[in-house]
Amino acid sequence: MRILSYLKEIWRGKDTYRILMNDVCQKYTLKGQILDLGSGANLASYHRFFKKADDAKIVSFDLMMDQAERKDAKQIDFEKDSLPLDDNSVDIVLIFNLLEHIYNDSALIKEMKRVLRGGGEVVGSVPFLVGYHADPHDYWRYTSESLKKIFSYYGFSDMKVEVIGKGPFTAGFLQIEFVLPRVLKILVVPVVFFLDKLLFLFKPKLNREKFALGLFFALKK
Repeated sequence: MRILSYLKEIWRGKDTYRILMNDVCQKYTLKGQILDLGSGANLASYHRFFKKADDAKIVSFDLMMDQAERKDAKQIDFEKDSLPLDDNSVDIVLIFNLLEHIYNDSALIKEMKRVLRGGGEVVGSVPFLVGYHADPHDYWRYTSESLKKIFSYYGFSDMKVEVIGKGPFTAGFLQIEFVLPRVLKILVVPVVFFLDKLLFLFKPKLNREKFALGLFFALKK
């Protein structure tokens, strides 16, 4: 995503974490039967960035779902309900910014594996340096090590994890951007991104995960 696109997303009201997360989505193509977990009443902004095959069909489940707005969506409690889908019936599961709100994440991960076809893919993200955001609760922050360990325990494989973020300057900016007007953000963001790029030119061995706004992951059944 070019800097002009970043600025347009800021004007849309998106925060830095969401903009950088959506940027990674452009690398992936959705095809076949898609299950979107925790997307809310409307299709989330990341759907504007995924490539979509002609056969892509999306079904959404959420705890807080207004079915008057979306007839294709189903309200479900991920803590205790089984997913109302047949075994091996889904090609891709999307799970963006949901796991941190699920206390019993093992139950949901088992259900995701059950409904996925062999070779099916899970694509999603979790926040890391993003502040507390109850929806309705906020329980966890995951590292790349914990994500790999949890999903491998339940039999998933071929996991790839990508840091969402630019560096410490962007991470610091994330903590204050909510108080800034959009016009000021548009002026500051290019400077913050440039400072992080400059920092890694001089210190390329810095661990980027230390400054992760979140983690983007993809894995297979």
